[in-house]
Amino acid sequence: MNEEKADAIITAGFILDWIGSLVPTFMGIIIGFVLLIVALKILCYLGSNDKNKVRPANDPNVTLACSQFLLCSRPMNRFVALNCNCPCYIPRPRLRFTVRLVFLLFSILLRIIAIILYATSKTNGSAKALLAIICTISLIFPMLAILLDIYQYRIWWHYRPSCDKAPRQTLSCKHVRYIPYHLVGNNRNNMHMGNKPCDSMGPDFKCPKRSLEHLFIFHLDDYKPQERWGLLSPNEATTYVGFHRTTAESAVAIAHSDFRQSMNPPQMLGFGVYFARSIARTEGKARFAGALICAEIRMGRVKEVTSDQLRTVSNSNAWWNDYDTVYYNHEDDDRDEFCVKDPAQILKWVIVVDEAHDTKVDQYGLSTEFDDTFCHCI
Repeated sequence: MNEEKADAIITAGFILDWIGSLVPTFMGIIIGFVLLIVALKILCYLGSNDKNKVRPANDPNVTLACSQFLLCSRPMNRFVALNCNCPCYIPRPRLRFTVRLVFLLFSILLRIIAIILYATSKTNGSAKALLAIICTISLIFPMLAILLDIYQYRIWWHYRPSCDKAPRQTLSCKHVRYIPYHLVGNNRNNMHMGNKPCDSMGPDFKCPKRSLEHLFIFHLDDYKPQERWGLLSPNEATTYVGFHRTTAESAVAIAHSDFRQSMNPPQMLGFGVYFARSIARTEGKARFAGALICAEIRMGRVKEVTSDQLRTVSNSNAWWNDYDTVYYNHEDDDRDEFCVKDPAQILKWVIVVDEAHDTKVDQYGLSTEFDDTFCHCI
């Protein structure tokens, strides 16, 4: 650029190129600071002798520690990569992926525009060609960053616990996803905006969201997602949300096939597949533990019973002829449960496997993904 004066088009292209290169710009600044610190350390070392050194030669090297902090600390890496660690991302890995993807695509778009401006500039000489070539080559790096983000996102969204070793291709079409145990509701923080449980706004607040993932992540242990079935309008009563606790091995088998009917007595509501209305009450009712399943169920024809009518349905499938579901209205509505006769009524589900049966969260570092206060260097 010393041989000719840059025209306005090249200047505009360079500005767009720089805006689209904020991440490497920040990284360059950090590396420049590190090199400056090292250079000053070398100059101080050359200009001093052992007699006038303030610290002995075997004292911990402050320069090395400072360099490690600038280059290796998680907060600094997040700042340099413009990958903020907002608390709202903790339960929403898809949101973080979306924000990162938009940012990287925007950077790529700016660079493509810069390349076009470089190529269409009226400036004569090799400068514009060199800028266009360098800018084109630089597109490789945000594209690689997008591929890395996709890989990380797939680990979150297509997560499978360590106890599930079956081929992914055999997963049921009803299986929405596994949710890592550290994401579920009891890990929400009332002090973090965006990471609060939905009921933290007050006892009278009722969350309108019914997605199965949302119920597990923001309402575990304390939530009934719908009113008692008999109180719903006909449109709302078509489907219902239920919770089922079982062993980790059985949950994996369900994920790769379907639910199985309980056909061996004693069965209080008769033979079929059992669900509880409240997450909190599954622990006291279930005969097994290790995994929790949240499912959306098509209720069909429903027979409602109370405690004095249980004898009409218990240990029997006679009600199958006239009904698809038996719903038990307990004296304590938290303890309502229901039984469906056909697994085909279960439309979809999400599964959480307990920590005791899943080592992958720690293995992949998912539980510390959002911890940005620990400084370490690989």
